[in-house]
Amino acid sequence: MVVKAKRTGRPRKTSKRQDKQLKAICLENRKSTTKQMKHKWEEVGVNVCDRTVRNRLKEMGFQYRKAKRKPALTPKHKRTRLQWAKERQSWTVDDWMKVVFSDESRICIGQGDDAGTFVWCRSSEIYEEACLKKTTKFPQSLMIWGCMSGKGTGEMTVVNSSINAQVYIDILDSFLIPSIEQMFGDDEIIFQDDNASCHRAKTVKAFLEERHIQSISTACLTGFN
Repeated sequence: MVVKAKRTGRPRKTSKRQDKQLKAICLENRKSTTKQMKHKWEEVGVNVCDRTVRNRLKEMGFQYRKAKRKPALTPKHKRTRLQWAKERQSWTVDDWMKVVFSDESRICIGQGDDAGTFVWCRSSEIYEEACLKKTTKFPQSLMIWGCMSGKGTGEMTVVNSSINAQVYIDILDSFLIPSIEQMFGDDEIIFQDDNASCHRAKTVKAFLEERHIQSISTACLTGFN
């Protein structure tokens, strides 16, 4: 019988202990480049090339990728959001079906996706017309207001001016009220918008109360009928 003996191969340049040191360096600052981490690793006596750093990180499951965009939250924001979720964790699907969500969004015309555009090109073609994503310094844009619920989409409108409390009331009167009547008829609804200053003005609150429209924060406190 012939059995292949274990081959020694090239000795591994780092030990398990040194690999743990690299992991700690990576977790200390996840935005560090492999070159920066290599220099940090050298400070504890590990002399390797950038490729070895990448290989070790890959073995640990790390990949260098574009960071996802998320709003910067303070500890107070996090506590408030957690409390908001806990207060509504017992809501059923039927409860959420009563909610009308609304918001404004600015759309930049001709700018495409902010996340980036990918094209197939050779290194000598990167500035070819077909391989460029065209940008403008001051793009044309539209401000859109719209609303929706579990029953479907409501009306949408283009907002041609900056939004203050009175403009917001006009939008609610002209587009939210008809949307509610179309989707719910005379049934009770709960209105959800964000905490923009124009949304939280006293005149807006008075308008909603006058029209007997319950906000989601009030609904949480009083419960459903």
